[in-house]
This record gives sequence, structure tokens and C-alpha cells, in this order.
Amino acid sequence: MTTDRRTVEFAGTKGYYCATGYHSARIAVKEGRTAISGSGQRHYEYDRPKLIDQSREFTRDNGIYRGIMERGVAYIIGNGFKLQVTSGTPSYRKKIEDLWKVWHRRPEVRGLLSGRSVDRMVCREMLTCGDTGILKTKQGLIQHIESEQIVGKGVAFKDGVVKNDIGAPTSYWISPYNPRSGRPQTEKAQQYSPADFIFITEPDRPSSTRGVPPCQSSFPMLHRINDICDSEAIAWQILSKLALSINTDNAAEGAYGSSREDATAASTDLATRITDIDYALLFHANPGESITGIDRNIPGKNFSESLPTFLRLLGLPLGMPLEIILLDWTKSNYSQSRAVLEQAYQTFLCWQAILEDFYYRQVFEWKLNQWAKQKLVTIPKAGIVYDWAKPAFPWIDQLKEAQAYAMKVDRGFTTHSNVCKALNTDRDDVVAVRVMEVTDAIKQAQKIKDDTGVEVPWQMFAGMEAKPTAAPAQPGQDNQNNQAGNTDNADNQDEDDQADNQDEDETDDKTDDDNE
Repeated sequence: MTTDRRTVEFAGTKGYYCATGYHSARIAVKEGRTAISGSGQRHYEYDRPKLIDQSREFTRDNGIYRGIMERGVAYIIGNGFKLQVTSGTPSYRKKIEDLWKVWHRRPEVRGLLSGRSVDRMVCREMLTCGDTGILKTKQGLIQHIESEQIVGKGVAFKDGVVKNDIGAPTSYWISPYNPRSGRPQTEKAQQYSPADFIFITEPDRPSSTRGVPPCQSSFPMLHRINDICDSEAIAWQILSKLALSINTDNAAEGAYGSSREDATAASTDLATRITDIDYALLFHANPGESITGIDRNIPGKNFSESLPTFLRLLGLPLGMPLEIILLDWTKSNYSQSRAVLEQAYQTFLCWQAILEDFYYRQVFEWKLNQWAKQKLVTIPKAGIVYDWAKPAFPWIDQLKEAQAYAMKVDRGFTTHSNVCKALNTDRDDVVAVRVMEVTDAIKQAQKIKDDTGVEVPWQMFAGMEAKPTAAPAQPGQDNQNNQAGNTDNADNQDEDDQADNQDEDETDDKTDDDNE
């Protein structure tokens, strides 16, 4: 068996080109493309702080990156998850939900943020840094801890998470920020047990404990996009100036007096022959010299086509299509928009599950136990059953979406409760408000009938479609209809009997013919 090998030269190193197998790995070593090995913890120990700093800088300075983060928060959290208690009596369920609503209005220990703001900030920190933390305070409130603050003093506690032999966290080190430098003060770090600290993380390897920015793999592409945009802007600034060529005798001597010395120029002779003003670049030339303008398609001849392609690659780690990043749906129809949103929503569901399991449920159960100790509620031995209504899937065509939900309910593929939950509402609340509206609408219609004698459909006062109803039957009309129905039935019966007799006669005649 022979193998066809082609000798190539890459970066000055000769080797054999092969796309698969161990041979390609050996060539990678010769070409200096050896990947760094090691556990996830080893990589994060050195690279995680730098990646977080870069992500923070992109969030501050880059509108594209910040837009991706904010779009993710808007689709994943929206205005927050809504608690839905499903066990116990309606009054019991309402009492627990009301306690949560009251506490969630101002859950933060500083009193600066509402519960919805804290929820969005937790999600934003997860997308920006990869992990964050919630500290349970003695006041019954929470304190949001940034990823950089989860760090201890010394090399042993540099990770901020103390683990046992199997890697399970046993305690956490939290450091305050230095007011002057803005960096964590590890010398003032305090240790907290897992019972007092909620650690929210999404590591991408089993050997990792801490998380990294989910979009860190797109950082090189984001740098390239910045360079492309900067070069395009600089090119337009240069090309926007008017280039004027002046060919006269003794032009060099005449230009000397109108030019200025340019200390940064490579040649002092050129520095005295160029005059730079705000709106023009003047070049004084001797006879035989000329200046040539630069084509305006240089350097970004296909800038408008290539930039969206680069932007599309940025949202891949979060599953975001270009339409969500740019908020531009002009080049997509309903089917395309629906398809890309469904793919993106699968990623959003994963992040929603993380926040539900490690943030909402942890905080709610902590508060529920506190309310039980305060005798505000009684928790049964079997516990309570509850769920969270999450932000609804984005509607593209509201008519089609509503028809799809209605058909699913009619065919038994889903329930009214699930539809309400998908729309971030509680069925108990929807039904209660609907009963109140229908009852009031019937009363309003009855009042109009009593005042004017005119009967109007009550549905119009409840925001429902008024369907025509059959006219009421007149006295004695039912008996007449019954008699007419009986007469019709008798006539039909006679016609049926005659038809049967005729069929029997035809059958007998046919039988006789066959016998003959």
C-alpha cells in the first residue's frame, strides 16, 4: 500500500501535508502548531482573569459585543421568571406567591436594584464572565458578587473555591474591591460556606470549576472586525480630502514658505513641500511631477458584504443569528426568521435552565424556609410543588402564532396552562381576571337591555368576538316544529318503504330471468 504525499512549505518548514490521522499531528509539531494540553483548571488558572478583563472591556467599548450580551439577557430573562405554586389550596398558593412578590421588589441588600434588575444582572454576568455568585445576608436579602471577587489570598486560594478530594466545593473566598485600585483585596477575603453562598457557573469541562466568558472563542474575530472598521474609517477620512496638484516653475521654493516642518516625516525635504489643512491636502510639484488619486473602493471593496459575514460568526457561541445581533429582519421571510429563532431559542432554554436550577430555586427555597421559621407559611412534609413561567418565545407573526397555540390546545397536544406558562403568565391569574371580565360584561349588557330594551352581545364588553345567536323560539313553535318534523319523518318513511319494495320487485324479476 502506497500513500501519495505532497511536500509543502509552510512558515519556512518543509513537511508532508496530510489532513487526518497521526501524521497530521506530527506535522503540526514541526510547524509550531502544537496545542497546549492540560486540565481545564490549569488553563483557567492563567487565562480566565485575562479573558474576563477582555470581556469587560468589550462590554464597555464595543457596541456589537454589548448588543450581543443585551440581546441574550432580553431573550433569556426578559422581565424575570414568574413563580407559579401548583400544590395546595388556591389561598395557600396565592399566599406564597404574594410573599415572593413582596420580597422580590427589593431583594438586594443595598436597596438600589429591584428583583427584575438583579435577575437581569445575574444573567448578564453569566454571559460576560461565565460565573457569578449570590451571598445570603443576615438581613434576609442577597448581595450580588462579581466573578472577579471570588478569589482568596495566596496561591492555594487563588481560585476562590475550596474543594475536597472529589472536587466538590466546601467553601468560597470572597474579596472586596480596593477603593483606589479597583482590584480585589485578597488580604481582606472572607470565607463562606455553601449554605450561605450560591455559586452559579457553567464550566465547559468536567475538570473545571470556574467558568469563562461564553463568547471568548469569538474574541479574535471581534478584534479583526474592529481592525476592519477602523481601517475603513481611516480610509474614508483620507479619501474625503481634496487632492490638488499644482505644477509651476520654482514650485518647491514657493511651497517652502506655505508649508510647515513635520517632525514625524521620514524626509525633511518632503516635510517642507506638503501643507496639511483641515479640508485639503496640497501637493506642490515641480514640472514633470504629478499626484494620483486613490480608488475609493480601496481598502474595503467588499466591506458591506464581508462585514455581515464576520458579524454572523460572533453570535455562534450563543446561537444568535445575524438578525438578532443587528436587529435587522429586512432580508428574511417568516420561515427563515422562525427557523433561526427556534435554533437560537434552544440555546436560550439551556441558559434559562441554568438560572432556574442554580439561582431562582436556590433563592426561593432559602426564603421559603425563612418564612416557615417566621410562621408565615407552613410547609407540608412532602414539600410544595412549584414552577417558573419563563419569557415567552418571540412572536414573529402574532396571528400565525395564536392560531398555532389554539390548534395545539384543540388537538390535545398541549394545555391551556402550558400556553399561559409559555406566554409568561399564570393560568390562575388569567382565569380569575377572565371570570371577572365576563361577569362584568354580562352585567353591562343586561343594564343596557333594561334601560333601552335593546339586547346587545355581552362579548363586546369582554374583548371577545360577538357571535350571532339563534332567535328565541315563539310560544307553540316547538310543538309545530315537532309536528312538522314528525310529518316529514312519516313522509320519508313512506318513500323509503316504496323504494325498498321497488328494489325487492326488481330483485325477484332478475331471479326469475336467471331461472329461465
